[in-house]
Amino acid sequence: MTSHRLKLGTRGALAAAAVLAVVGSNSGSAGAQPADDPVEQYEELSGQAEKLNDDVLKAQENLDAKKAELSKAGADLSQARLAEEQLRGQVDVLTEVTFQGARFNGLSALLVSDSQQDFLNRMSALEVLAADNAESMDKLSAAVAQANDVQQRAEKAASEATVVAEDFKKRKSELDGRIGELRKAVNNLSSAQKAGLGFGQVKDTGTYLGPPGAANAALQAALSKRGSQYQWGGNGPNAFDCSGLTKWAYAAAGVTLPRVAVDQYRVGRPVAQNELQPGDLVFYDDGTGNPAAIHHVAMYVGEGKMVDAPTEGQLVDVRAIRGDGHYIGARRIVG
Repeated sequence: MTSHRLKLGTRGALAAAAVLAVVGSNSGSAGAQPADDPVEQYEELSGQAEKLNDDVLKAQENLDAKKAELSKAGADLSQARLAEEQLRGQVDVLTEVTFQGARFNGLSALLVSDSQQDFLNRMSALEVLAADNAESMDKLSAAVAQANDVQQRAEKAASEATVVAEDFKKRKSELDGRIGELRKAVNNLSSAQKAGLGFGQVKDTGTYLGPPGAANAALQAALSKRGSQYQWGGNGPNAFDCSGLTKWAYAAAGVTLPRVAVDQYRVGRPVAQNELQPGDLVFYDDGTGNPAAIHHVAMYVGEGKMVDAPTEGQLVDVRAIRGDGHYIGARRIVG
């Protein structure tokens, strides 16, 4: 979790843990590292990993969309080629018949006809045959053009899918590397620091209520997951990342949200921090004030607190909320 979330309600505990660590050790030399250095490293790596996690989730969405597009293009191409072959067969038959009919012209029809009506019937048949052949040729030409167009789209979709797949692979590799660094940082935390960060324990089991309707239903769903593990890319029902929790909670209330935090920020309507209601979503960026840099989302529960899935090592829980330079805004999803 980035510093903007770790600092919410945990700094006091961390400071106390730091004092105890210094008093209880003999490492008071000038060259000793500050007690909270591992925490700062943990915060920084958490923020980086969380942004990469959202990037990977978006890349996965893009890859899935391209795969679906490629599959549809392949099916369309098969159908277009089948239609082309069927029309080609019809044209071949009509061409042969027309060739034979070409030797049976108007004069021939007149000579072999038994009556005026018979002559008219034979001439009408010749005209129909010629018209059918021309129509079939037009249809075949259109079918060939359509099949070629579909093939071009299929080839483009295949090329784009390859690029998107490589992008996903690259981002996933970056995320895996950053998670590895983060887990090393977790191992560098002392027991006191982990306790201050809320590792392995739920600190707030209080009851919170929202306005009647979907917002409260989503709030209760999120609160019911206190104690769940954090999981990169976790969608529930037993482990979550930050946007996975909010998406899952609102889905339980019958409301569909996008998968990643930056997209959830576009849903609903903006709400000022002093007008927050339980069920509103609150968002954090990297401190630049850029919505594109959003990488964490939580749900407001009331009393200046939020419930969220924080980061590696921490459980879903209720924590204090405040703007500290990383808070970028809030959205009311319903109501």
